[in-house]
Amino acid sequence: MWNLLVVEDEAIVRMGLRYMVDWEALGVCWKAEASNGEEAMKVLEDEELHIVLTDIRMPGVDGLELGRYIREKHGGSIQVIYLSSYDDFPYVKEAIRLGALDYLHKPTMDEEEVAAVIQKAIKHLEQSNAKTPARKWSEEQRNDWLVSLLDAYTYPQKMLLPELTEGQFDQGLWMTAIRLRDDAADHMAALNAKDHLKFMSIRYLIDEYVGRDWGGLVFHRNHREILWLAPAKSKEGHEDHQGREQYLDRLRSKVFELLNASIIYSCSSIYRELRQIPEAYLEAQLKFPVNQQSDSLHVRLAKEYVDNHLLEDITLVKVAESIPISSSYLSRIFLKEVGESFSEYVIRNKMIYAQKLLRETNKKVYEISEILSYTNPHYFSKLFKERVGLTPLEYRNR
Repeated sequence: MWNLLVVEDEAIVRMGLRYMVDWEALGVCWKAEASNGEEAMKVLEDEELHIVLTDIRMPGVDGLELGRYIREKHGGSIQVIYLSSYDDFPYVKEAIRLGALDYLHKPTMDEEEVAAVIQKAIKHLEQSNAKTPARKWSEEQRNDWLVSLLDAYTYPQKMLLPELTEGQFDQGLWMTAIRLRDDAADHMAALNAKDHLKFMSIRYLIDEYVGRDWGGLVFHRNHREILWLAPAKSKEGHEDHQGREQYLDRLRSKVFELLNASIIYSCSSIYRELRQIPEAYLEAQLKFPVNQQSDSLHVRLAKEYVDNHLLEDITLVKVAESIPISSSYLSRIFLKEVGESFSEYVIRNKMIYAQKLLRETNKKVYEISEILSYTNPHYFSKLFKERVGLTPLEYRNR
């Protein structure tokens, strides 16, 4: 029997699923259920589970965070299936990108559809169990071995990972070191489990992104730094330094877009042999500018202006004149340092303040729109839904 965990914050949905399907006939044991991601993590620590059926959006730790946790701790030994609603499509795309087996549409799913997805999960589990790898490592062991490549004193005598010997590094390699912009030693020392989860979410997103376009190996060092060991050429044949920098800029934008996290990076030049990995890593470390952990003066002044005039109609030209520098230069350095455009930064902060007003006051939507200097309430509502995933009224009434 395959053990099933169902994670759903609505009890009526859990009950409906439990009696919708003849689980025993499918060879599945309804082992446990949880009402949110945090409860599910505790169950996963105590029970042997094979399939997790989880809502994609829940209070606290949502389904995506839970899925990343399962991937980190259990790899492919647990199949994850998501339950989604009509307005969850952006989340579904992210779930599929990060390795979910499939998803079910809650408002329309029926017994046959649920059974078909469960049978698909069982097939994957059977195929996985049939494989007998020469060396079976946990993800933590694999990561530790990759970290040993970074230092000449710990560099292993044999290349134990097939990814290093299958030919993708035959034409050379380069190393990229990636950090969170607010990554300071005293801050990182105090990271809690949720912060580690966010760090690993960034690591998995980077792995998926570069794996699709470029290849290589992505791992981390002490939850402080993400390392990408990349082949000299991308899958499209790019090799020049400018092409690598442009690709890393796109990666930085994608991380901010999907996870709202600002990263900085530093990359090495091309090295021809695997035994030069420690040199590549050292070069990437030495290239990190000392002051890149904080904003430049101009960007800091621009952010202060936004903070002090958030309820006004803020434009790039107004802010540039207040500093003063040219608006085109401010636009370029803001995007480079912060990872998002100036206008997106302003909108995001306005929407954060709008959420506060919706939670803490009884003001009508059009009144909040006026407070934030949006003359058109419909345009304000459109911006709010694009960034929050709910309309202002849905957000207030949830």
